[in-house]
Amino acid sequence: MQMQKAKTALSIAIIFVSLGYIAFYFFGPMPKVDPRPHIGIGNVLAEQAAQALGSGGKITLIAPDTSVFRWPGPEVQLKAFHRALAKANLTVALTNRVKLDPGRVVRVNAEDFLNLLRKQSEADVIVSLLGPPLPTAEQKAKLSGKHARVIAVCSGDMPKQVNLHALFEDNLLYTAIISRPAPPLSSPQSDDPGVWFKHLYQVIGKNSPDVLTPGANP
Repeated sequence: MQMQKAKTALSIAIIFVSLGYIAFYFFGPMPKVDPRPHIGIGNVLAEQAAQALGSGGKITLIAPDTSVFRWPGPEVQLKAFHRALAKANLTVALTNRVKLDPGRVVRVNAEDFLNLLRKQSEADVIVSLLGPPLPTAEQKAKLSGKHARVIAVCSGDMPKQVNLHALFEDNLLYTAIISRPAPPLSSPQSDDPGVWFKHLYQVIGKNSPDVLTPGANP
């Protein structure tokens, strides 16, 4: 009897420890990040969106839904993006939140992304913190006419995994923010987000040398 009670108590303790770990992992304190590079990304996204926006055009934002699972970097990027847009007297007309799944790479559903493009004109801009649209050949064939310009964050290994050259050629990507393949080892001695952005990232477009030929993406 005492052995059974001990086993029961141990099982309960394990359950509570496991629940505590899960709660801390998903709902615990948000991991600290250096805000300066992320503020830089938000500022540059706003700058690029303002430059790409046509007369009478509107801005649509694709961003992660961090209401359940926190994602510190993009949260900082979003705040900086909205602040920079406000300074330029611009606002986001529509925000599409994509739910996070900790077990998977967060990407925008290709068909959902193409539906956004179909509904918008060439004067509009779609800003995506979750990369560019990645349609199949069949999905791409259904997209006709002129549509919104896409500005996307394609940092990390995404340029190695995605053919940015093809996306630029198909007008599915207008501007991309990518990580520098070999940033200087010494960190900038500055609190200026712009300096940090240039240290870690770069802006590329269809005619950038890095994407002139397939497979040349850093």
